[in-house]
Order: sequence, then structure tokens, then C-alpha cells
Amino acid sequence: MPVADAVDEASRRAQLGREDRRLATQLTYGVLRHRSLLDHWIALRSRRHLEPAVANVLRLAFFQAAFLDRIPDYALVSSAVEQAKRVAPAAQGLVNAVLRRRLDDRPLPDDLATRYSHPPWLVARWQRRWPADIEELLRAANQVPPLTLRVSPGWSRDELLADLARRRVSAEASPLLPEAIRVDGSLWLEDWDAFAQGGVTVQDESSMLPAHVLAPPPGAVVLDLAAGVGGKTCHILQCWPTVTVVAWDQDGRRLERLLANARRLGVADRVRVHEGDGRALSPDEAGTFDAVVLDAPCSGLGVLRRRVDARWRRRESDLGRQQALQLDLLEAAWRVVAPGGPVVYSTCSVEPEETSEVVERFRRRHPEARREPVGPRLPSAALRRRASAPALTWRPSEDRLDGFFVARFVKEPREGEVHG
Repeated sequence: MPVADAVDEASRRAQLGREDRRLATQLTYGVLRHRSLLDHWIALRSRRHLEPAVANVLRLAFFQAAFLDRIPDYALVSSAVEQAKRVAPAAQGLVNAVLRRRLDDRPLPDDLATRYSHPPWLVARWQRRWPADIEELLRAANQVPPLTLRVSPGWSRDELLADLARRRVSAEASPLLPEAIRVDGSLWLEDWDAFAQGGVTVQDESSMLPAHVLAPPPGAVVLDLAAGVGGKTCHILQCWPTVTVVAWDQDGRRLERLLANARRLGVADRVRVHEGDGRALSPDEAGTFDAVVLDAPCSGLGVLRRRVDARWRRRESDLGRQQALQLDLLEAAWRVVAPGGPVVYSTCSVEPEETSEVVERFRRRHPEARREPVGPRLPSAALRRRASAPALTWRPSEDRLDGFFVARFVKEPREGEVHG
């Protein structure tokens, strides 16, 4: 279960109030972001093998001591011992002894994987690709990201920013996307009328790019092949008010959330959902769709600051397995798009196995796939300046965006074939 879902479920079970829920999220995400460094500090004080419950008690204490300033050290020690009493009574003495040895003595290791709490294979990979910027990238992946909002058509971004300022919420307009707001302060969306009325929705800036790059023709029937909870589906519907979208995903719970989002945003009448594996699209549906967007399942290594558990769940060998799935889904997209129609392929990863290699393998199979530059369709001059290559690769942390890749293809009609 992803950590975000786990925290939500645990908070509901414990019936936590807002402040306690915020603290639980901060502690959970913080420990996962800095786990290797926390374990390094624990190991300097105890060479014993620790049961997971005991290790977690100590990790929580060291995280709060190093990264928060709300609790004095003596209170941290007392709280940790009480936690140990509940989850591992026999370890109370060990926890007390480890934490009494100067919590403020926290040397930083030379090893980058340990210092920045990333798996060694990923650090080695990024160091080969970006040797001059490796520490900047690792540091950025450990930062708490801003909450990013997408403003709905018909709503004023300036007025929404003014409303947030009145609420003393720190926020700013994105310099890259005209519909995006970056929120650095604390905001409870449930209490904001603008959210309830469909004026804004939560979406990362980089994941707003595919809707612009797709640019479907008026009246198009669009397929969102791995729709998830519908961020891109709803964005397409709001950007292009004459299109309809078929949202396809194999997780029915995500599709339920997609429909709830579409209803709140007022676009549910133009979306249909289908639960199933996108690879199983029937050959009978060939040419059914005027445009297809595929935000393919991937490693998520471009969004580690948000998916803090992904770094510990992924292995380098996963990249090859993901590539096979990505190619299968891209083949399905190509099969069902009409001649002359665009297919947009994107991932929240910038690893070659999931981006450029997928594109090149796909193009070798399909010489009729005309690759089109994404730059002219991007919504700001700042973005267009960055899109010199046909595809757009956005490295993690650049201009505060998540890592992302997006490419666009058009299916050339065969000789004698007419579309539209």
C-alpha cells in the first residue's frame, strides 16, 4: 500500500484530528525521506540488531531531534521510552540508553547514499548521468514539495491568490503554467469554498503538461489509457470543452475517485470510465479514438519528494520490467488511435529505460509514427525555451517541478486512407 494511503487509513482508524493528522504525516514522511541517515546515527550508538518496531521508535526520535524543533531532547527520550513500552516492552532500556548518548551528536557520513537516504544503485546511476549536480538532486528529493493547485477555467488565479493571502496561506503563481498555483503554507482544502465549488484541484505542475501537448481536435473522443484518479482526464476536459474522454484504468477505486473529481469540477457529463487492463483493448476498437494520452505506469523516480516510499520499494531491475509494460500500453494506444490522431506518452520518471528507450523502440516498430515536437504546444515561453528536443525531459527539482518526460506522436494515414 502506498504510504499516502497507509497514513490516511491509519488516521481514520485512530480518528485523528487535523493537527494530529498533520503531525503523523510529517513524521511518517520525514522518517522515510531520511531513513538511511537516521539508521546511521542509531548504528553509531548501538551495534545490536533491532526489531523493526524498536528501530522505528528510534528513527522517530532522531528525526524529531534533527529536523524538528518542537520538542526538547529530554521530552523526546521520555516519549520514545513510552512508545517502546507499548510496542516492545523488553526494549525500553535499550531505547533509553541509545537516546541518552547525546542526541545532538549527529555526524554526517561521507557516503552520499547514506547522507541523503537514497538507495546506492540510484545514487550511482544519477552520479554517472549528472556528476556536477548529484548532491543538488539528492537534496531536492528530500525537500517537502509545495502543494500545487490547478485553477479551473472561469476562475481568476489572481483572485484565488488574494483569497489565500487573506487566509494567511503562503502561495504564489507558477511562472511556468498559467493555471498553476504553488502553495507553501498549510491549507485545508476541505474548508475552502473554491475547492468545494470546483475552482481548483490538486495536480503537480509537470503532470499538467500532457493535456497541453495532446491538443486534441475539436469534438474529439479522447482515450486516457492509464487514467488513475483523473488529474489528466479532468484537465483535458477543462482545457478542451468540446471533447469527451474515455478514462481507462484497471483499479476501480481510482475510477470512483476520478468520477468524484469530475463531478466536483463540473465535467462528469463528458467522461466515461472503463475498468480493465489497457493492454487488452480489443482489435475491434482500432481507430476508435481521435487522440490518446498515456501517462504510463513507471518507477516514479522523478517524484521521490512526493512518493517518499518509492526509493525503498524500487530496484534497478524494475526498470526493464516496467519498460515491457510501457511498450505494451503504447502499442495498445497506437492500435486504437485513428489515422491522423496524436498519441502523447508521458512518465513521472526521467530514467532512459522508461523514456527515450521506450520511444526509440516504439519508433523502430512503427515507421508510420511521426514524432512531433512538444515545444510549440506548451503554454508559456519559459517552457517552450526548455523544449529544444522533440520530447521534453524535465529533471527532478528544476524550477521546483517534479521529474517528468513527455513525447507526442501522430499516426500517419496509410496510402489511400482518409481521416475525418
